Amino acid sequence: MSRSRTRPSREDTRERLFAAAATVFVRFGIAGASVEDICLEAGLTRGALYSNFGNKDALVMAMIDEHVDRSLDEMARLIDLAGSPAEWVELIESPERRREGPLGPDPVLHMEFTLYALRNPENRPRLAEHHRRWREVIAAMVTEDSKRLGVEPPMPPDVAAEMILAMDNGYLLAEMIDPGTYVPGTFSRNVLALRQMWAAERR
Repeated sequence: MSRSRTRPSREDTRERLFAAAATVFVRFGIAGASVEDICLEAGLTRGALYSNFGNKDALVMAMIDEHVDRSLDEMARLIDLAGSPAEWVELIESPERRREGPLGPDPVLHMEFTLYALRNPENRPRLAEHHRRWREVIAAMVTEDSKRLGVEPPMPPDVAAEMILAMDNGYLLAEMIDPGTYVPGTFSRNVLALRQMWAAERR
């Protein structure tokens, strides 16, 4: 009696390809990884990859899109949990934060994806759009926090958001260069320290 075989759903296939690609990209780099490497790691056929993404470039950009979407959804969840913008900043590096995007927390993988998108001019607009979305979320929290503190922002909220993003990216780069030097919670503590100076200056 033959056993019936259950075909994985499209979503399951995408998740397997994302996970396999992340592993392979860390091992070989995006440029050095082949479709065959990814499919072998995922235990799937080339047809499975091509039917879902068309080619490796489409897979890479889909992973970036998915990661940003999930990360922003998680930021929204933390905003709902927090009682104030300051509590939200604390939650960003707390155990409460879920890091379920395709890129995970690996700084090397994040940099690999960023460099790949920058080296392919047709992908840059999507990367810029993701950056804009992050900037808007942070700028909105800066505006909300200013209202709670009863002060005027010391700079336009979008400029403050760029500064905070630059600090986050700087820590990411430093950790990639010298792994283990970043102390978890440093980013949140420093953002809160800036907030305290900001509030004290306007009393």
